[in-house]
Amino acid sequence: MTVTSAVTASDGVTLAVHRYTDIDPARPTILAIHGFPDNHHVWDGVAHELAGKPYNVVAYDVRGAGESTRPATRSGYLFAQLVSDIGAVIDSLGVGPVHLLAHDWGSIQAWAAVTDDSVREKVASFTSISGPHLNYAGAFLRSARTPRAVARVVRQLISSGYIGFFLCPGVPELLFRFRVGVKAVEALERIGRSSTRSRHYDTMRSITDYVHGLNLYRQNMPAPMLAPGRQLPKTSVAVQTLVPRRDIFVTPALQRFTGAIPNGARVIEIEGGHWVVTSRPDVIARLTAEWVDRKVAGARLTGAAEVRGDRREVRGKLALVTGAGAGIGRATAVELARHGARKVVLVDRDLTAANQTADAVRAACADAPVYQVDVSDEAAMNDLAAQVRNEHGVVDILANNAGIGMAGRFLETSSANWEDIIGVNLRGVISGSRAFGTQMVERGEGGTIINVASAAAYLPSKSMVAYSTTKAAVLALSESLRADFADEGIGVTAVCPGFVNTNIAKNTIYAGMTADQQERARGKADAAYRRRNFTPEATAKAIVKAIKTGPAVLPIAAESRIGYAMRRISPGAIRLFARLDIRQK
Repeated sequence: MTVTSAVTASDGVTLAVHRYTDIDPARPTILAIHGFPDNHHVWDGVAHELAGKPYNVVAYDVRGAGESTRPATRSGYLFAQLVSDIGAVIDSLGVGPVHLLAHDWGSIQAWAAVTDDSVREKVASFTSISGPHLNYAGAFLRSARTPRAVARVVRQLISSGYIGFFLCPGVPELLFRFRVGVKAVEALERIGRSSTRSRHYDTMRSITDYVHGLNLYRQNMPAPMLAPGRQLPKTSVAVQTLVPRRDIFVTPALQRFTGAIPNGARVIEIEGGHWVVTSRPDVIARLTAEWVDRKVAGARLTGAAEVRGDRREVRGKLALVTGAGAGIGRATAVELARHGARKVVLVDRDLTAANQTADAVRAACADAPVYQVDVSDEAAMNDLAAQVRNEHGVVDILANNAGIGMAGRFLETSSANWEDIIGVNLRGVISGSRAFGTQMVERGEGGTIINVASAAAYLPSKSMVAYSTTKAAVLALSESLRADFADEGIGVTAVCPGFVNTNIAKNTIYAGMTADQQERARGKADAAYRRRNFTPEATAKAIVKAIKTGPAVLPIAAESRIGYAMRRISPGAIRLFARLDIRQK
């Protein structure tokens, strides 16, 4: 429920102001401004998420939308009047400078306000979503100097093609009045919305919201973009830009460019489409509150913009590696640090080994907190995830690497053997993906999960029944998880190394053998791995590259790539090979 009041604009238009909370002048005030073709109800979900938190939350219907009246002439939609409206609403609240939160055309208006001398001092901070300053947008269209940059500009021009249609007199109104245009907008609104996790708050639009809102385009476009001027308008307001990765109208490239122009700005890419404010109000509320709190705390927001963007980039990210005490895990942790990860969380049940890895990671200039955890213990993994989030934040890159080796034919492999290898090789991956994946989904900024399987996932062997089974399960899990998490912007890759020279051969359990037989078998296997001499460091380089390129499956080493190809070309040959006993007795 909201309390609605009326504010009279300078030209006599009545603006409907909706208060979601009681107004306490001692609390920060968040003023939300909607876009086209919405009204204040687009903010209902965000207001619900902010309920009970120490903020005043207010929204208003832009002139011509919702319960606000429309101006007598179209000139009443010019930027000067829209900026004046924002100032009038702020003055009516009697709370001092407010924190603007704006979407689409609301954001375009707010950009004009925070670069206008008459309103700028009334704004403490600004969170922009899917609506750039139009002069900045014009600068973006002229910024291309490389083929890739030209392609980004072309994509934005294609995405903005609808504007030309909106500028046509009469036709858009006709389509909206016959609800054809309404159905089209409703269909476009579903783009970028997760089928299972996104929420949807009804914006309760009316036909007049569509029809009157067209005047925003007709009175203010395209002049600022065609002639942005040599000197772009400046602002001293702290600006945060939230960039929906699947926005089909305002491309991420445009939003990143324009959002990074003000000094001390913050640009964050989030998962969702153009109407992310209704599909992920929890994410919008959290990031807005963070920005407001930072400003209230007196943080100095100056210098180059902080850009949190490409989920496939390693630099500046928080990573976590299980099985980090040795081998592929240690090499991956160090390689992540070398590629600029700001912090690599190291998890292993061998604390001494993990601390040795931490020394190597710190030598590569990254922080390296260490946790002693058995990945087969689901409760311990859940506790780890909660502790890591509280102490370091949500993990951006998760490498489920922990694993054990086991050789032996099916009838030689005991139930206890099965429990051990399933617990580490499979359940550890499941628990890690669930615990940390849940946090990635809730955060709404995407992420990367690397699950280390093996070439044994697609090269079955009667000599390694349990090991091949668990690694095949990890591969299948990863491919299914990739499909499940695709809407959340979380990439999942199954890494399938071949014979990597680590200590796994020395520690492999040989089911059905005596202790002496196991030692001999381990020695022979270790010698074979050393002769092959494919290093953990080479594997780690491939893993970090996979984080940046995002393949579904990554075979590493020649034998793994050949096996992966043969599985498709000649599965019969693979089955014949599986009948060989490859154990080193």
